[in-house]
Amino acid sequence: MNSVSGKYALVRPVPDSYDHCVRTNVEEIDVQLAKVQHTEYCKTLQRFGLKLVWVEGDNALPDSCFVEDTAVIFGEKAVICSMSVESREREVVGVAKVLEKLKQLCYIRASATIDGGDVLKIEDRVFIGLSARTNLKAIDQIKRILKDSNLNVIPVKTHNVLHLKSACTYLGSDYVILSEGNFDADILKGLRKIVVPRGEEYAADCVAVNGTILMAKGYPRTKGLIEKEGFPVEELEISEFRKGEGALTCLSIIW
Repeated sequence: MNSVSGKYALVRPVPDSYDHCVRTNVEEIDVQLAKVQHTEYCKTLQRFGLKLVWVEGDNALPDSCFVEDTAVIFGEKAVICSMSVESREREVVGVAKVLEKLKQLCYIRASATIDGGDVLKIEDRVFIGLSARTNLKAIDQIKRILKDSNLNVIPVKTHNVLHLKSACTYLGSDYVILSEGNFDADILKGLRKIVVPRGEEYAADCVAVNGTILMAKGYPRTKGLIEKEGFPVEELEISEFRKGEGALTCLSIIW
């Protein structure tokens, strides 16, 4: 199978203040359990061949474990995001400090706003969700940053979902997994689609790591659909991140 490959995963520890993260969900978060789940997540990334690159933790930034939103990597360039949620703005500082040693940094400038969770890379296409967190100004800036590349940047209007990758992720081998009704799926022409069953929408956020699909535990019908297409699946318990309105992709930046 033509898998989504990677060598590195940028991760950041769960802060002690994680239960004060930005969310509408009122379920009580168990921060210690979140740390255990995060440790297992990181060990799993390592087991499937990724070297972890750590950003120093910061207890003053409750959402900082959701490192995906802070930056997007395109080859040798790392785009540092401009975040619309004021309490999250400083998360990019520590991430940029680590990435500047590894990549050429490009910054999204205000009043453009973008979260990395809205950026879905599929081969030579870059789908960017127009959401409450990401605006057209940011997409225009990314187009300029990538103008000398072979990448085609495609804006996608999202509905009733936090980020584009909350509703659609790339599995490799021309397969996407998606939940219906959150964006116009016609944009995914030429790709094979796995549609998550009703009630299992959360399972649309998967992480493809060197041939294996990591998915949230507790979605057996979705797991069966992925396995039916020939992908090995590893389930992870991420209950405390779901309470924080995050998912598997939110916890790392893989390249």
